[in-house]
Amino acid sequence: MRSVKYPTLWLGGFGLVLLLFLFLFGPHLPNVDKEVSETSYYFNGKTTDLDIHLPPYPPSDKFILGSDSEGHDMYSAMIMGTRETLLTVFIISIVTFAFAIPFGLGASHIPFLRIILEGWNILFSRVPALFLILIVCTIPVFLLSPHRPIYMIVLIIILEIGKMAELVFQSIKEIQKTAYYEAAKTMGTKVFGMWKWYYWPSCSPLWLSSFITHIGSILFLIGQLGLFNIFLSQQLFQRAGGPGQTVYGIENISNVWPVYLNNIFNNMISAPWVPITAASFIAFSMLTFILLGDGLLKYFRKLE
Repeated sequence: MRSVKYPTLWLGGFGLVLLLFLFLFGPHLPNVDKEVSETSYYFNGKTTDLDIHLPPYPPSDKFILGSDSEGHDMYSAMIMGTRETLLTVFIISIVTFAFAIPFGLGASHIPFLRIILEGWNILFSRVPALFLILIVCTIPVFLLSPHRPIYMIVLIIILEIGKMAELVFQSIKEIQKTAYYEAAKTMGTKVFGMWKWYYWPSCSPLWLSSFITHIGSILFLIGQLGLFNIFLSQQLFQRAGGPGQTVYGIENISNVWPVYLNNIFNNMISAPWVPITAASFIAFSMLTFILLGDGLLKYFRKLE
C-alpha cells in the first residue's frame, strides 16, 4: 500500500539502486571493456571471403549496443562512463548547496547579503545557464587551458548558487513569518539556535529534495552542452593537414555520457544507436533523481 501512496519515491529509489549497481559493479559486468578501446575493424569469420566490418558497428552479438564512428563499444562506454558522469554532477550539486545554504541563511538575516543575492540572480538568472556557458567556455583562455575541467565546474556552480540560495532564503522567510519564530526572537534566541531548532528541522526536507532534483537538472544541463560539442574536459590536438599547413582541432578527453551526443545530426543518419543510447542513459538518470526528489518531499510532508 505504501508503494501506491508514494509511486515517485519507489520509482526513483529503484532507479537509484540500478545506477548505484552500475556505479559500483559496472566495470565487473560481463563483456565490459574497461579501457573502452577502439576497434578499427573486425572480420565476420562466417564466409570464406574477406568480410571486413568498419565502424560504426550496429548492435550485434559482438557489440550489444553498437559502436560509435571510432569503434568504441557503446555498452562498455555507457557502463564505464556511469561513475565519471555521476561523480561530476554530484560534486557540482554538493558544492553548490554547500555555498547556497549559508548564502541564503545569511541573506535572510543580513540586508547587505540580500542585496548581493538579488544582484547575483539578476546577473546570472536572466539568461539561461546554457547560453552563458557557451559564451564563456569559447573564450580562448578557457578553451585552451589545462585547468578547463575546474573552470567549467566552477562556472556551472557560480550560475547555480544564486537559484539555490534563493530557494534557501525563501524557505527560511516562511519560517520567519510564524508565531513561534517571533516568540523565539523575543526570547533572544541567536541565529545558531534558530538554525538548530527551527530552520533545519523545518527546511531540511525541502533542501534534501531540491538537492536530489538539482542533480537531475545538472545532468540535463551537461547533456545540452554535449549537443553543442561543449565538454568539461577537452584538449587541443593537431590534425593531419597539407604541406606547410598546421590544422588543430579540439577533442574530448573524458568518458561522460554527453560525449556521445556530439555530432548528433549526422549520427542520427549513420549511427542512430549512438545518440539514442547516450540520451537514454541521461534521461533515465535525470528522471530517477527528479522522481526521487519529488517522492522524498511528498513523503516528508506526509510525516508532518
